[in-house]
Amino acid sequence: MKHDILDIAKRRGFFWPSFEIYGGASGFYTYGPLGALLKLRIENVMRDYFMIKENCLLIEAPVLTTGDPWVASGHVENFTDMTIECQKCGEAYRADHLVEEKTSKSTDGLSLPEIQKLIRKNKIKCPKCSGVLGSVYDYNLMFKTFIGPGKNKVTSYLRPETAQTTYMPFKRLYEIGRKQIPLGVIQFGRSFRNEISPRKGLVRLREFSQAEVQFFIDPKEKNKHPKFNLVKNLKFSVLTKNDQKGKILKINDLVKKNLTNEWIAYFLARSMQLFEGVGIDKKKLTCRQHKDEERSFYSSDTWDIEFLSDNFGRIELVGIADRTDYDLKRHMELSKKDMKINLNGKKFIPNIIEVAYGIDRPLFCVLESCLKKDKDRVYFSFPPEIAPYQAAVFPLVRKDGLPGKAKEVYEMLRDEGFYVLYDEGFIGRAYYRQDEAGTIYCVTYDYDSLKDKAVTIRFRDNKKQVRVKIKDLAGILKKLMNRQIVFEKAGKLVK
Repeated sequence: MKHDILDIAKRRGFFWPSFEIYGGASGFYTYGPLGALLKLRIENVMRDYFMIKENCLLIEAPVLTTGDPWVASGHVENFTDMTIECQKCGEAYRADHLVEEKTSKSTDGLSLPEIQKLIRKNKIKCPKCSGVLGSVYDYNLMFKTFIGPGKNKVTSYLRPETAQTTYMPFKRLYEIGRKQIPLGVIQFGRSFRNEISPRKGLVRLREFSQAEVQFFIDPKEKNKHPKFNLVKNLKFSVLTKNDQKGKILKINDLVKKNLTNEWIAYFLARSMQLFEGVGIDKKKLTCRQHKDEERSFYSSDTWDIEFLSDNFGRIELVGIADRTDYDLKRHMELSKKDMKINLNGKKFIPNIIEVAYGIDRPLFCVLESCLKKDKDRVYFSFPPEIAPYQAAVFPLVRKDGLPGKAKEVYEMLRDEGFYVLYDEGFIGRAYYRQDEAGTIYCVTYDYDSLKDKAVTIRFRDNKKQVRVKIKDLAGILKKLMNRQIVFEKAGKLVK
């Protein structure tokens, strides 16, 4: 399956390693025509949900920032990975990952000396050349650079997350949001982490995309989410910090058993629904609470939604955390700017509930979940909301005026706002190409079309075909994609 996805991804233009002609660089991938559209559509689903359903404000901040924000946030001091280098070939590795791979034991919460001791005790060597490994040290993952030339240049960093660039303008956003709490703010954008040895394709990148949502709330209202009743009876697979074996629980159980607060529980449910909506296999999703020893220093409670991948094991898709007032308080201390608000006579620093999505990882999990195999073909069963192309138009043959007529149909659909492709060639191969691209409907103009002014629509998932009038084609396709009609009722079935 792994080979199939990576092979199709390169061949059909979803994604491929960047800088290929110069040998590439690990941790960097380029999205091709299909992948860029798929990524955009996934982002649009998230954007529409949080802006329309959750009333969030949208912002966009620079990816390059001065150094002070990262001192305040703790990234300069704490944003590190345990690293070890081979003394023979110089290859660097995540020391904790090496121990886990060789011993199959968790390293959560272990110190540098403890990791060093395990490496020596288990006689772990360099995986590349079997050389002796050196000492374990902390390695900061931020990309450091400078703003401006000469003596007045300013130390700066490519942001490792979008969150801090949302926290800094909080007071301005509070004013723009008409001084309402809770206040939700969403930001899409690139972040950068100079990973030690990135592997697993899109799962671990040095430059990646995020959609991070920050909810600024009254700390006394954490168990009063206004729409919690809408999700409280939904059931999901759950791993708590004290029970990593897992069980099926209602969302309401998480709150009743004091496992988390309503805000975190609500967005666990909504995120599960969102992932299922973009095509990720629900049966492979689990809500997992961070154990105390692995939870970040700024968080009082953190949960991930993880996908169990056939290719790469557990993949974190979203992190939902109660960041308390840590971030706003730290920025207030260093910048000397007041981050307190006065709400109904009560002055306080808002707490933050963060819902931090990756984009690249969910995209890969969509590909894995939607990849299907028949006896004679491979196809991606993307939902209509995210399919890169909604339709493709072909002439049955490349002669007798059919290509010209087929192009008229293609142009008509394009003018109606469809993402549509035009293709020519052997019809069976054309179908196969579009199946691998995940295109939902294939429209064929044939010899009968010259007489009856109709075309054949083929549905990707079951290969069934219906005959519809060209004048009705755009309207029927819109109804199909909006799930207003089932395919078999869209026209006259072709047997």
